[in-house]
Amino acid sequence: MNDRWLFLAAFCLLLLLCALVIHWLVKQLQAVIADDKQLRESITAPRANHHTQNETALKLAVCIDRNTAALQECSQELRRIRERQ
Repeated sequence: MNDRWLFLAAFCLLLLLCALVIHWLVKQLQAVIADDKQLRESITAPRANHHTQNETALKLAVCIDRNTAALQECSQELRRIRERQ
């Protein structure tokens, strides 16, 4: 009879220990998932910034191209004015 109670007590302690280990593992897994999410967000932020920089560089290139064309027109106009004088 005492062996049965000893077995039940040991079994209950084993179940309690398993429950504590599983609880600890779940907490660790949640921490890893949170860290992974934070890393993913920190990686995607520079990508978005990189995309914005590409758009800005494209706008700048278009602006420089238009300014170059305008300066060439000004240069031609100045030559015409000098030739008339």
